[in-house]
Amino acid sequence: MKALLDFIPLIAFFIAARHSGILAAAGALLIATIVIYAIHFVRQKGKFDKQQWVVLLLTILFCGGTLLLRDDIYLRWKSPIINGIFAFTLFVSAAINKPLMQLAMKEMFTLTLSGWKKLTIAWAVFFAFMGVLHYITAFMMSDEAWINFKTYGWIPIMLVFVVVQFLVLKKHLNPALTDKTVK
Repeated sequence: MKALLDFIPLIAFFIAARHSGILAAAGALLIATIVIYAIHFVRQKGKFDKQQWVVLLLTILFCGGTLLLRDDIYLRWKSPIINGIFAFTLFVSAAINKPLMQLAMKEMFTLTLSGWKKLTIAWAVFFAFMGVLHYITAFMMSDEAWINFKTYGWIPIMLVFVVVQFLVLKKHLNPALTDKTVK
């Protein structure tokens, strides 16, 4: 349910960008994000995880800057910066032997510390790659190409990455998890 709700701001952005331009899209993205995060806040009993705080605050900052200064450069920087923060955080967590992917997926997979570090680095490289792609589409391509990539162009890339990760990790599925599905 959470993942589906998180697509609503992207849909609002896409529709507003197509019909009313990028400034309207920034407003739609900002309003939709605040509404969806309010729903998350209530459903999560008044708590956000760190990733949610980063996304919410940077959306407010970049969309707000875009609207206040009437310049879409701020909105264009949002996705490259968010992806960069995620990549940097994951790299650091692996470097200090506290791989964040272990916290996120420890119930699903059984890996050694080395395995968790490799998985965390793989995700860090993925987010760095996505940051570069977002930068290229935002600053080196047409508005239409940027809007399309920002709205739905990244989804197939993410799906392929997740499927490949699962195929590599399926032999490390937590046996307790597979026992629950069988019963």
